[in-house]
Amino acid sequence: MADRTPQPSPVEDRIAAARAAIADNPVWYHAIELAPGVVTPGFVDHRPVTPKILPRDLTGVRALEVGTFDGHWSFAMEERGAQVTALDLPAFEGTNFPPIHRERLLREMSERDMELGRGFRLAHEIRGSSVERLEVDVQSFAPEEVPGEYDLVFVGAILLHLRDPVGALERLHGCLRPGGRLIAFEAFSLAATLRSPRRAMATFETVETAFNWWVPNLAALRAWFLTAGFVDVKRHAIMRPPTNPEMKGVNVLYTAKRGA
Repeated sequence: MADRTPQPSPVEDRIAAARAAIADNPVWYHAIELAPGVVTPGFVDHRPVTPKILPRDLTGVRALEVGTFDGHWSFAMEERGAQVTALDLPAFEGTNFPPIHRERLLREMSERDMELGRGFRLAHEIRGSSVERLEVDVQSFAPEEVPGEYDLVFVGAILLHLRDPVGALERLHGCLRPGGRLIAFEAFSLAATLRSPRRAMATFETVETAFNWWVPNLAALRAWFLTAGFVDVKRHAIMRPPTNPEMKGVNVLYTAKRGA
C-alpha cells in the first residue's frame, strides 16, 4: 500500500532550514528574511529603509559592499539584479576596535561564541545566494585583492568604525570605473552638525564608545568624500532605521561618483 504520509513542501523545508540556521548563530547584527516569515533577530533592521536607499533595478550592475557582516545590503542588491562582491574581515581579531577596548571586546565575543562571517554564510546558503565574499581589510587592501572595476560601491555604517575613513574611501574610489557611483548610508553627529553646520568636524569617540573612532558632522562627511576624490557629492535623506534600544543614532544617505 502506498505511503500517504504528507511530505514537507520545498517552502516548508526552507522554513525549517532557516529556523535551524538562526539557532546556529547566537548573535545576528542584521535582520534578514531567510524564508517566508522567518527573519533573523538582528540588532538593526534596515528592511524598511532599503527601498529608499537602493535603486529598484540593479540588473547587470557590478556592485561592491564594504563591511557586509551578516549581508543584508549585499543580498538586497542581489535581489535587485546586481552581481555583488562583499568585503569583510576574516575574523574579529582583525577588526578596528580601539586598543583601549579590544581585549575586552574579543573576550566577550569569544564567550558569546560569536564568529565573524558565520551569519553571512548561513544566510547565503539558505537564500541560495551567489554573492562573493572577499576577506580583506578596506583600510589596507592591495588593488589585486579586489580585482576589476565596479559600477557601484555601497558603504553602510562602516566609516565611523575605521581609524582612517578617508584612506578607506580613497581605496574604494579606486575600485570604481570612471563614472561609477558610491552610495553611502552613514552615521553622523546631529549635535555637531547643529553646533557647526558649515565647518567640518568629527568627534573622537574611542574612550566613550567601544566600537567608534570618528563620528563626523554632515560637513565633515561631505569633506571626506571630496578629499578621497569623489565628485558630484549629494546629500539626500536623513533616517533613523529601527534598531535595538542599545543602538541609537541617525544616518544620512549620500551619493557620489568617480569622475569620468
